[in-house]
Amino acid sequence: MDAVTYPQDKVSLFISDHFVPVRIHTDDHPELTEKYRVPWTPTFVVLDADGTEHYRETGYLPPDDFLAHMNLALGRATFEEKDFSAAAGYFQTIVDRYGASETVPEALYFLGVCKNRMSGGTADQRRAIWKRLMDEHPKSDWAKKASFAFE
Repeated sequence: MDAVTYPQDKVSLFISDHFVPVRIHTDDHPELTEKYRVPWTPTFVVLDADGTEHYRETGYLPPDDFLAHMNLALGRATFEEKDFSAAAGYFQTIVDRYGASETVPEALYFLGVCKNRMSGGTADQRRAIWKRLMDEHPKSDWAKKASFAFE
């Protein structure tokens, strides 16, 4: 990550704009490695100010994949805080900018849920987004989770 991903301006700017990054050298801090369940490096753990974990990813990611995952992390965190409008923005960014990413099916799933919550519970927008999910990513676990809406 140090050689390829982090040096990219778009990555370093995104990190500084959205996170308070902390790098822990696992050999120097085994207590933190255990506390945050870090089995391998790199491991990215996204926590809120209270220390609640909202997202984690283990292993190297190229720059665009890393950014897709970090948008997913932000989307999941804001979704869990019930800020569905902000979460939808992060999920939409993944779909629009990182269409080849493996994060797209999950982003579409949660984008549908956000639209449903934002519309006061009507299913029309959710179903339209989930239809796209099922058409474009039919073998994904996220399509399986959305399939109940079409039975």
